[in-house]
Amino acid sequence: MKKTGFVLVLLTALVLTGCGSFFGNGKTLPSDQDASVVGLYKLRSMDPVQINLLGIPAEKQIETVIDENGNLTIPYVDEPVKASELTTSELERKIQRIYTEGQIYRTVTVNVITTAKTFYMEGEVGRPQEYPLSRRITLLQAIAAASGYTDYANKRHITITRNGQIIKVNAKDIEKHPERDIPIESGDRIKVHRSLL
Repeated sequence: MKKTGFVLVLLTALVLTGCGSFFGNGKTLPSDQDASVVGLYKLRSMDPVQINLLGIPAEKQIETVIDENGNLTIPYVDEPVKASELTTSELERKIQRIYTEGQIYRTVTVNVITTAKTFYMEGEVGRPQEYPLSRRITLLQAIAAASGYTDYANKRHITITRNGQIIKVNAKDIEKHPERDIPIESGDRIKVHRSLL
């Protein structure tokens, strides 16, 4: 029994340390993405967000987009607020601190909601459909979320269409080298092609 428990702990450690951040072509992702390939979603430029200010005389709901510099403009604050690379919870706390420390509002509750975060699975997977992207996941995790491969899947022929560009991926290679697994981005279309055999 003790031996079985040790093996399970060892396997779990190997799986957890196997997540890296390399594109299939061998190029390393920027270092700011290395540490959090899997985990809470971090906001980026051009992400649409909804900010709810509660507990103030006239409650406000603001719908805006993070600009190309990663900033947000919020009411009654002169300087733009840096939002990129923060989670929604971190941004909530930051905005709340700006309002209370600047004595704009004595008490304010801030809710930040990201919208339109999805990716698409197509081809030879168990459930080809649109999926919400609420946290950072990798290609192999996205395939697992779609109930894995069908019997006809070609693991060596997977494509990710991203911003008009096509990334070709060999999942067999990624399975041997987990550090090369690719982080999925909002709007990605992942297609597992059919095997010719």
